[in-house]
Amino acid sequence: MDEFLSSHELLNLEEELRSSNSALYVYKNDIEGLAQSFKSLSLRTGWAIYLWENNEGLLNLKSSEPTAPKTGTFKEAIKFALARKHFSVFVFPINDSDAWNEAHLFFSTIDNELDGAVKFLFILSRGQKHIFFERKAKEVKFNLGLDGNFVLRDGKWVNISDLP
Repeated sequence: MDEFLSSHELLNLEEELRSSNSALYVYKNDIEGLAQSFKSLSLRTGWAIYLWENNEGLLNLKSSEPTAPKTGTFKEAIKFALARKHFSVFVFPINDSDAWNEAHLFFSTIDNELDGAVKFLFILSRGQKHIFFERKAKEVKFNLGLDGNFVLRDGKWVNISDLP
C-alpha cells in the first residue's frame, strides 16, 4: 500500500504544523494513502486530525466516530473547524474540480486568516493557484534532497549536475 507521505516527510510536516501560524498547503496530484499517513501522525502525536471528504464531511482519523454532522461542503467544514477551541489539524484535499470550485468560491469571500489553535492543511493539485494561498498561507515543500537529483557529499546535499 502506498503512503501519501514518507515518514521523513511526515516529520517535516509535523514541525511545520507545530510552528506555523498560518494555513499550510502542499502540492500533490495523487492522494492515495492520505488517510493512512495522517492516521499514523495522529496516533504518534495524539493530535486530533480531521480529514475532509467532499460531500461526506470531516472524519476524525484517530477514532471510529462517524463524520461530523453538517460538514459535507467545504464552507460548512471550515466553519466547523474554526469553531474548535483546542489544537486540531484539519486536512482538506481539494484535488477534484467540485472541491476546488467550492474552495475557490470560499476563498474569494474570506477576509480573515485561518490561524489560531486550529491548523489547516490544504492538498492542492499542481497548477492550482489562488491569491489566498499566495498571500495568507505557507507552502510546505518536501524537497529534502532525496529525489534522485542530489547526493550526500561531506555532510551536504549536492546537485548531481554540479559534480565534476
